Amino acid sequence: MAIPGPLGKVLEATGFLNNGRPAPGVRVAREARAGRRGSYFSPDALWRGPSALTVYFKYKSVPPSADEVSVWRREIWNEGFAPLLWVVSPNRIDLYNGFGRPQAEGDADLHRLHTFQAIDNQLVELDQLAGRFAMESGQFWLHNETINRKSTVDQQLLLELSALERDLVAEGVDRGAAQGLIGRAIFTQYLVDRGIVDTKKLVQHCGKETLPDALRVSASAQSLFSWLRDSFNGDMFPASMPMAQLRQKHFARVADFLEAVDPETGQHSLFPYRFDIIPVELISSIYEQFAHSKSDEDADGTSEGSAKKLGVHYTRLPVVSLVLDEVLDGVSGKETILDLTCGSGIFLVESFRRLVLIRSKGKPTRAVIRATLYEQIFGVDISEAAVRVAAFSLYLAALELDPEPQPPESLKFQELIGRTLFVGNARDVETTPAGAALLVEGTRRQFDLVVGNPPWTFKGKRGTAERHSHASKAVPLQPRGEGLDFVMRAMDFAHDKTRYGIVLSAMPFFSGSKTGAAAARNVVERLSPATIVNLAPLIRWLFPTAKMPAVILLANCRKQREGQLTVVNVPWSPAGERSQTFEISPSDVSTLSLDEWAKDPERLKSVAFGRSRDIALLDEMKAEYSSLNKWLESIGSVWRDGLILGKPESRTRAASHLRGLEILTTKSLDYFKLPSNLESFEEGEAQWPRSRETYRAPLLLVKEFLKASPRPMTALSTRDLVYTDAYFGAALGVKNQESGRLLSMILSSSFATWFFLMTASEFGLWKRRLLTNDVGLLPIPRLDRTLASPAGKELLALERKLKRKDVTPDDWSNLDRLVCDIYDLDAIDRLVVQDGFLRAEWQWDEGRQRAAEPASVDGDLRAYADAFLAGIQPWFSVSNKRSMKAEIYDLPQQSPLRIIRFILLDAARKSRVDIIKPEGSLGSTIKAIGDRLRVPLAASLIGERELRIHSRSEVVLIKPAARRFWMRSAALEDADAIVAESFSGASR
Repeated sequence: MAIPGPLGKVLEATGFLNNGRPAPGVRVAREARAGRRGSYFSPDALWRGPSALTVYFKYKSVPPSADEVSVWRREIWNEGFAPLLWVVSPNRIDLYNGFGRPQAEGDADLHRLHTFQAIDNQLVELDQLAGRFAMESGQFWLHNETINRKSTVDQQLLLELSALERDLVAEGVDRGAAQGLIGRAIFTQYLVDRGIVDTKKLVQHCGKETLPDALRVSASAQSLFSWLRDSFNGDMFPASMPMAQLRQKHFARVADFLEAVDPETGQHSLFPYRFDIIPVELISSIYEQFAHSKSDEDADGTSEGSAKKLGVHYTRLPVVSLVLDEVLDGVSGKETILDLTCGSGIFLVESFRRLVLIRSKGKPTRAVIRATLYEQIFGVDISEAAVRVAAFSLYLAALELDPEPQPPESLKFQELIGRTLFVGNARDVETTPAGAALLVEGTRRQFDLVVGNPPWTFKGKRGTAERHSHASKAVPLQPRGEGLDFVMRAMDFAHDKTRYGIVLSAMPFFSGSKTGAAAARNVVERLSPATIVNLAPLIRWLFPTAKMPAVILLANCRKQREGQLTVVNVPWSPAGERSQTFEISPSDVSTLSLDEWAKDPERLKSVAFGRSRDIALLDEMKAEYSSLNKWLESIGSVWRDGLILGKPESRTRAASHLRGLEILTTKSLDYFKLPSNLESFEEGEAQWPRSRETYRAPLLLVKEFLKASPRPMTALSTRDLVYTDAYFGAALGVKNQESGRLLSMILSSSFATWFFLMTASEFGLWKRRLLTNDVGLLPIPRLDRTLASPAGKELLALERKLKRKDVTPDDWSNLDRLVCDIYDLDAIDRLVVQDGFLRAEWQWDEGRQRAAEPASVDGDLRAYADAFLAGIQPWFSVSNKRSMKAEIYDLPQQSPLRIIRFILLDAARKSRVDIIKPEGSLGSTIKAIGDRLRVPLAASLIGERELRIHSRSEVVLIKPAARRFWMRSAALEDADAIVAESFSGASR
């Protein structure tokens, strides 16, 4: 474990070593080199995060040449998971971009990010930029925009394979045949790069020394592929592949790709790919994304359209890893696994790799590899092309795991299709000849693990009717989409202890639909203990083709209290999006009673997006006040959708009864005011005109979509008008006009925004949209009493003023204050509401970016400290003998962490907040705190870990620097937790 002196100094200064010992995630010397396939690069140390992101460290007594670094960097780039290479020499440290595509031999300088001198002040800068805490907390990604996943090996190879496919299709090759040819080429080049097929074998079987040379002569290519088919098996190189349509120019185009020849200019460039180094999971995922472009045929042979149309969305590796980290935790390696919608096999491939390594204790043998492949890994898909890709990927993984993959003739695989991989409809696959192997003596096989990402898409009334025909009448059915159907179907192949990890649409879990919520709850209750991981904030990069948010359902993976559901809300972060990793902290994890969820379907949303103080305030508001829907019911009104004019061919209903009325179109409304010069409606027919009474004034109007702000846009119209379906409204009757004006103000307040964030079925989750039921659930005070109150009168006066002017920030503050007054909220409750409004702003890029910015001392940390002290003060007020003060550590703005210390005082004094400037680096500051509290803090700060450490006289909070960790509502939660831990004797 020897580390060269200069390298040790650098690693110690940047937190990767702690008193000479490797920090969590750090491997040195032989451990750092174990398992690497590269020929030239031999790291002296590495750091690997929970998501497999890696930083490599290399020491040289003399700075290496650009050529040498370029060779190292090419190997690292092909690994696909290392954003950084540190090259350390006695007097300097060079940081290189590990994600930058190699351009040419000796191109190291193009990818050098920073150079630091090995002196104390520059080591501090290096630590702030790229030290362990910067990597663990994600702050590194905020300051290094040139490092991007778009240039990684998997993304670059995917782009080139897609271009290659387009060229082949343009030359008249069927898309399936094009993908088959490309798949064969990738697999063969992998065999060559691994040395499984050497030059001698190539010459022997095709007469050429390289694969590109063989491809440039179609007869040689055919001969080579024929030998490979005989050597491996028919699933890998099926004889049925339509090779007859392939011509010399098609083989030559693939050869151009392998030699990095521009097909238009004929110029050569560096071919950067090393298939012996690219991890098999990346090759598998690349090919799965690539194959997703094909329009497959269903089991009946009729075109079903693209994967996107089918509701199938490519599953990215981070999702697969998150699922399998839970599902495979603590397994023996001998478990069987089933994916009923396996697609191209990404779940199966990664499960296979992990099960082999677990079963063999990290030392796989061919016997264990083949036994696992043939006896434990099972998948079903309706697409034959997808199943063939799954077989390809599994064979590739088996070769990757094989410690001695020689000679090629000894590597022949048994066929998987029809044995463990099945082409068919998951609803009845075991009843068909193709899926007969899923039965054992006439009974369905039972599996230990079930994984997958079933289709999400709603297939219309016909699809719903078909689903109903297959479903049990006693089981609640998801009204739109079929993901939960696949979960129920998977239960047919499960036993009592089967573990589940399935990616699903989030809609039934958070839906306002009673049937959708009932279907989701039924599945969770049947599979309990369960965890729901909400991925909705990440949908933009995680499932870019999806039109709905996603969750992961995990079941039977962890022990939980009976009747309890764990809810994990994975937040968006710029680091997560750029590195394509998840950042989950303890504050993102909550629990929910299944009984509470059954009584209150909105509770799941509240638990996912709120904190305990939010839940308490919601309960108080619901208990004290009646809902807006009930008030509307009491005056004989309901919410109604607006007019849908429709396309000319859809205008089949009479609308002449609306002629002459003004019409409010999508962009006409502003907060609280209507234009005085609206056009009149003159159409005689419409698709959905609605009744004349729908448009009778006074009308309370709410815009359905929120474009620029989380504040709902509302107004009260005192004149009859037609509103389009961009709005919904309620006709209130003349005597309720003043109540309508008051409701318009309440609905546009931060209080309403907070409530909708906690309860609405889509707002905050994925669409910036409010539905009638969302708004109708809002608790409202007694309007007659409120109108007579001072706050109510002020609100009406403000509403009259705002009808005549643009709303200023001061106006909004005044409105929010008055609405909180009419709900009788105290200072703490108002703080909860205000922070809820800020969290609602995270639906917009500007709000998300602001939440990810480093917290400032005066703007964020002082407010946090004040809120913490306010939250804990009631406990001191009981005895009136003690108090507390805060010390904010004034760390550099680029520091990846923030620290606040709260000190218990023996006398009852007014709380105060001090700013202190620590001496030394962040690492030395943390070490000093740890030494004082006798806690190994450096080893405890892993990933997004938030630390609360307390002794008899002080509390220290250490968190990542991002502002979202230092909100005032978080301070209240921390204060509550400190009190609870003090009673229980716990410390975290």
